[in-house]
Amino acid sequence: MYLFIAISCLILAIYIYVIFILPYMIREKHYFIHKNSNEIIDISHAYDLYELKSIVTIAHFSDTHFSRFFSPKKINRLIRSTQRNRPEIIIFTGDLIENYGKWSPKMSPKLIRKMKRFTAPMGKIAILGNHDYLNNGQYFVKNALEESGFTVLKNEEIFGSMENFSITVTGIDDPLKGKPKYHYEKTYSRWHLLLLHEPDMIQHVPDIRNYDLILAGHAHEPRKYFRRFKKKIKGAEYFTHGLYAVTEKTILSICNRARRSYLSSRFRLVPEIIYYHLAKDDVNLLADKTQKSSTNE
Repeated sequence: MYLFIAISCLILAIYIYVIFILPYMIREKHYFIHKNSNEIIDISHAYDLYELKSIVTIAHFSDTHFSRFFSPKKINRLIRSTQRNRPEIIIFTGDLIENYGKWSPKMSPKLIRKMKRFTAPMGKIAILGNHDYLNNGQYFVKNALEESGFTVLKNEEIFGSMENFSITVTGIDDPLKGKPKYHYEKTYSRWHLLLLHEPDMIQHVPDIRNYDLILAGHAHEPRKYFRRFKKKIKGAEYFTHGLYAVTEKTILSICNRARRSYLSSRFRLVPEIIYYHLAKDDVNLLADKTQKSSTNE
């Protein structure tokens, strides 16, 4: 009898955690990045110490998969995170909604209101994911993002600059459902950022060395305890989660976000947001200073 009660309480506790607590949690990651280097420093527990060393901070989130089971109000902590950290640029790498065919029009105003609350002085930029295309949902998603103040890139580039800083952001249309274009001429910007939804598709980018940082989503990597049971996802079979040095000067970063099941939750990762703190001085400049110093001695 006592064993039955204990098991019942445990099941109830797990249910409450998964349904009412897990969806509202958030995990922040902070990385410090030098230009012309594939080395990256995890500063998640001391990112405030790097504030004076950073020239620009970029926030990255992905795969919200809004639906009747995951309403826009559940990203409030994500919004508060950006308000607290105040990044100069905010990036969203696709899959805003789960399936347009099952989308309720009543949720659209709430979705736009929530996405409008993300603010960044240099702009908010987004691309579309494969789920955004389901049932011709790409038109709705693009319009909703633009009404929310996001610039949606479909095989396009956008340039931004401020004092002692310039960046070109390239956004590729979804490779699985859209019509992607992979080749772009290198610009004279200081930093080059590439956005694509499916990380495995970087194999089609011929000029990958031109980019300092590549941001992707789509993978939905579960906790390590469940990886052995995870079904492979097309477009994220090779690059599944975390960071990858794809060239000696190029970093691929995948932002994971728990997909919603037909029930309200799964045992997967809590919502994640990543902050990239771009260093003021690049590695080559620091190396030159070191060489000059040693020569003078």
